[in-house]
Amino acid sequence: MALFTPNAADFHVLKSTPKTIVITGGSSGIGLATAQLLSSLNPKHNLILIDLQRPPPSFKHDSSRFLVHTCNITKWADQRAGFEKAYVKFGRIDCVFVNAGIAEHGDQFFSDTLDSSGKLAEPDRRVLNIDMDAASDTTKLAIHYLRKNPEGGQIAMTASLAGYLASAGAPLYSAAKHGMYCSLLYCHHY
Repeated sequence: MALFTPNAADFHVLKSTPKTIVITGGSSGIGLATAQLLSSLNPKHNLILIDLQRPPPSFKHDSSRFLVHTCNITKWADQRAGFEKAYVKFGRIDCVFVNAGIAEHGDQFFSDTLDSSGKLAEPDRRVLNIDMDAASDTTKLAIHYLRKNPEGGQIAMTASLAGYLASAGAPLYSAAKHGMYCSLLYCHHY
């Protein structure tokens, strides 16, 4: 399979027109790479990173056009506050990258973990909480704010091949990414 390598010259609109862009999970991985690309395309973009942590010091963007909202995106009020701060500071939101996500944490079905009382411990639900529930919340917030623009806006959702073809070692991750794919189809046809 060929590796997709974005060519900055192909991004004419993002290069020529400053946008206000929210990226969940924007402080590391795919989210940080997206923020770096957007910053290099047009340093006049307003970038909002919503994440558990700040980006590394190596990430540079004009501080008057940059907002970091640190929070746990699985908490509706915390994530909503990030969008509210972005809207207050910049007056609009044009694009939202629904990106925050994590990989499967161990075997959730065939390995038993006991709690302090010796009973079966509650399963680790972080993958579904972040990759599906929080991503759905981000999408809801994105639609709410993009509707405020007469011309609307764009939503980009980070999915995975696991959303199409289940991964045997990561059933919850596959389910969450399939859910993102279904959300994408629904939003596209809205």
